[in-house]
Amino acid sequence: MRNNQKFFIGIDLGIENKKTSAICILESKNGKIIPFREWCQNCNDIFGREVIKKLKPYLKHTKVIAIDSSLTRGKGKGKMRLFEKFFSMKTFRESRINPVPPILIPAVCDFSFKIREKLEKEGFVMDINLIETSSRLVEAVLECPIKTIKCKSKNQKAAFFAALVAFFHFNFQTRYFGYKDGFLFLPKYSLWKKIWRKKFYFAWKERSRLRYRYLITNIFEK
Repeated sequence: MRNNQKFFIGIDLGIENKKTSAICILESKNGKIIPFREWCQNCNDIFGREVIKKLKPYLKHTKVIAIDSSLTRGKGKGKMRLFEKFFSMKTFRESRINPVPPILIPAVCDFSFKIREKLEKEGFVMDINLIETSSRLVEAVLECPIKTIKCKSKNQKAAFFAALVAFFHFNFQTRYFGYKDGFLFLPKYSLWKKIWRKKFYFAWKERSRLRYRYLITNIFEK
């Protein structure tokens, strides 16, 4: 690998002992991103336990890793975090793009905490260059800059959208939602589809000010 290579990694995490995880690696060339050819030629769904081993050769040149899975845990009913409660509002829930609550995927969440710990030992820092995202939310709201996506499975497609968020984050084009129980990173507002900018604006305006008084976001910053 060349010393000037820059990689942006997206991970769709599944269960540790099942072939339900996927990795996408994007490479930056002249300010643009392309799927990393060496990786894409061998892109397949993988066992969760293989994730770190598959990433090892690329970590030295990786700028940001975005993971589609819970990297923190909330308190109380369902272990839901504050941003998950907000995105469970009717607008997002009816479109089935809300992040999956941790109580529905406990095995995945337990495994994602292991992956977080291992990546932190590799020098990645939570909410700096190791971030959490929601691929199905991103896919719904984003005006996708890559028109043709040739992914073999839904897991690989989810990893692709996570990798896009990693690239946006490196270029200061992400915004966050959350509280001390965890933050979700999404592409900045101007990159969203017009219809979802409108839907989100009204959902935010109509939210319960008492229930979400601690929820913070910089989504409306340019």
